[in-house]
Amino acid sequence: MLTNFFGKSNPINYVLLSALLLFGFLIAIFKGILPFSSASEIFTALLLLLLLVFGILLLDFVIRKNYLTGKNTFGILIFTLFIVQLPVIYSHPEIIAATLFLMMATRRFLSLKSGKNIEKKILDASFYITIAGLFYPWCWLFFGVLYLGIIWHTTLQMRYLIIPIIGVFVIFILKTAYHFIVDTNFGWYYNTKINTSFDFSAYNATGLLITSSLLTTFIIWMGAVRFIRIAALPKKEKSSAWLILIALATTICVAIFGEVKTGAELLLPLFPLAIISANYIETNEGAGPVQPFDFWFKELLLWLLVVVSLFMLFI
Repeated sequence: MLTNFFGKSNPINYVLLSALLLFGFLIAIFKGILPFSSASEIFTALLLLLLLVFGILLLDFVIRKNYLTGKNTFGILIFTLFIVQLPVIYSHPEIIAATLFLMMATRRFLSLKSGKNIEKKILDASFYITIAGLFYPWCWLFFGVLYLGIIWHTTLQMRYLIIPIIGVFVIFILKTAYHFIVDTNFGWYYNTKINTSFDFSAYNATGLLITSSLLTTFIIWMGAVRFIRIAALPKKEKSSAWLILIALATTICVAIFGEVKTGAELLLPLFPLAIISANYIETNEGAGPVQPFDFWFKELLLWLLVVVSLFMLFI
């Protein structure tokens, strides 16, 4: 039973998910999606694999550190299975990097509710979001989520609202200094464009159409259920639940309005979706005993995701 196996947090779970990610990586090489012939290509490919493994561990850390789910590995299971379905992400390292920095920003502003080191956490989150935007400019929309986190998790003070602006300015100065040293050019920002594309022709491919349809179904179903259940959550958990939902909506906007339309952009909403989906699947959510139909529905849902992921590896 998948719900029983991944309903626990055992070392074997992480080993299996890493092996699955490695298998998907090898399939991407075999299909020619990921170049792997020269030394530089091998180094780049292995670096991207390590970044995705780091992303899985980072997501698990964010979940545990902020008590976003129970003690299970449903979140990283769902995250990994969707990554396996999207080998095209290896062609867009900027999407991978931007996603990781947004995850790190999420870790910082969710922890604001502890009331400790507030200024440092806001500054760190602003650094991460700014850097994510340098890789993929539409990620700067995530500043809206940061400001909501400040409003909900702190006693609102003017200095807290100014700190993100300082964070942006610091990264701007550092990047300007880098360009001045490397290519004696102060005007790098003139070449920074926030491009938009609505060319979804890549989604006509069978594999991407299946994955995007499944992902959309998860977003609608899990998002709606989470939205309905927020009212029943303890007060101290509501703000974090709202922030994750808003982070999901924001990353969907980034994916829709961003320039990349190859399917790699679907990685962006995966981490908030994985958290919300884990909240739905974990059997201890809500009051009262688990109903048999509810248990088997969640079990079949996980098996569907596993089967589709394995199917996608070979088409």
